[in-house]
Amino acid sequence: MGMSTAFTDVELITLLNEGNQHAFVAIYDRYWAEMYACAFHLFPHREICEDLVHDVFIYLWNKRGALNIVSIRDYLYIAVKNRALNVIRSRKGQLEFGPEELDVANADHADGSVILKEIQTLYDEGLQQLPERCREILTLSRKYHLSNREIADKMNISIKTVENQINIGLKRMRVVMGEVLFLIFIYNFFGW
Repeated sequence: MGMSTAFTDVELITLLNEGNQHAFVAIYDRYWAEMYACAFHLFPHREICEDLVHDVFIYLWNKRGALNIVSIRDYLYIAVKNRALNVIRSRKGQLEFGPEELDVANADHADGSVILKEIQTLYDEGLQQLPERCREILTLSRKYHLSNREIADKMNISIKTVENQINIGLKRMRVVMGEVLFLIFIYNFFGW
């Protein structure tokens, strides 16, 4: 039985803090695939996800004595999500995804589904904070893909009012969700 299965996470954290390389390898073996799936679901690019997950583990090793980790899984998830979001922010508009990356991104990853549900919940909560008219217009535009003209006709308002309400709604949603989470949500749920 290897160290990866013989020790609990708490025991591995203690050993890691003492500089035990075998504990580090056990943590890496236990969580690498799960962290890769988390990163890939947020950012479907194989090489970059592999690099960012490796970077998180390198950081974990380099800072092993200085980090106050209660749950290794939670720490790694947060670190990977933050690193992925930083990559998305820094490379906005510069990346192209091939079909193989997109196919894997659309695969049923349980952990990725949890993340997307969290983002969906955050979006829904932000949407509920909008004024009713703004919320309705944004929903018709983004969820039901109605044109500004169709929304204006349906609600008996001007196209300019529709445009203004969409802009107001999107700006408020960006504030509520944060710019990067908002862009990820729009990409994953509305295919923009």
